Amino acid sequence: MNCKRQIILITLLTVMGASLGGCTIFGWMYNVMVPPQKVPAAYKLDKDTKVLVLVDDLGKPVRYEQIKRLLTEKVNRLLLENKAAKRVVSYEDVFRLAASKKDFNRLGIANVARELGAGQIVYVYLDEFSLKDDPNISLWHGKLGVAVRVVDLEGQTKWPIDRPSGHRPETAETPQVDNASTTHGATIAAELADEMALKIARLFYKHSIARGHMPGED
Repeated sequence: MNCKRQIILITLLTVMGASLGGCTIFGWMYNVMVPPQKVPAAYKLDKDTKVLVLVDDLGKPVRYEQIKRLLTEKVNRLLLENKAAKRVVSYEDVFRLAASKKDFNRLGIANVARELGAGQIVYVYLDEFSLKDDPNISLWHGKLGVAVRVVDLEGQTKWPIDRPSGHRPETAETPQVDNASTTHGATIAAELADEMALKIARLFYKHSIARGHMPGED
């Protein structure tokens, strides 16, 4: 930021300070003077090759099957919107294939991709999911944890090479909420899927994040 612009900003802040609270001023100043941090993609998918996002809970099945649909659809949408992929396999196609083959769980990741016309797989192993800490109480507290890796049609892990079990984004978690409605779980699941889908999709495209916390934030 050049000197002339800094002088203009300081003048504006002085004038605005008379009518606005200090926290508002500092927050605005932080946003203007501290640019967001650019984060490169951890791995670049081949944009000319169809992508299969495969959310798998094999070995640790979840009781709420809808979470796999929510997560797949949201990751697919983000990859397309941010031009990390040109074509993706829909969740409906994955579901139809699974329903049509009794041995679906024994096909293997690469064979599932071949069946669906995909050339690369974003494999998401869902190994932690809960809507409540205790199913017998009305206190909701959602958690969603996954491991992510990119797999080719030979069944080999392309990324991350140094972590065969995959990359683990920070666990998605919702605050504790007391709600007696039995349908509130759908809201919690959607929030978890939104948060985790963003963490997963951002691995594959350049994006921006705030540089630490704003002044006054905890």
